[in-house]
Amino acid sequence: MLNVRVPCELYDTTLESDYDWFVMEIRQFQFGPRRHMSTPAKIAAIVFGIVLFLPIFALVLIAGLLAGIVFSVLFLFALCKRKLRSLASGKDTDGRKNVRVKR
Repeated sequence: MLNVRVPCELYDTTLESDYDWFVMEIRQFQFGPRRHMSTPAKIAAIVFGIVLFLPIFALVLIAGLLAGIVFSVLFLFALCKRKLRSLASGKDTDGRKNVRVKR
């Protein structure tokens, strides 16, 4: 059997120890310190971002417009079809128009 000493802080359940554990876990992800960017580097980063995201944004915008046009045409087609069906159906024997009577 191994003789392992466990520090008493391991079983500490105070709020402060929970916070220390959280900070310790967060510090596992070490991001480098932020460096100062020169003006040409900032301009280059902005241009790179525009070149990268502008075509994606344009494709999403065009796809949205195209979908809107297609759905509006389909909606108008269905509306006209319903209206023509209503006009062509005429009236039933009791003089009612577009009324379904359960028998």
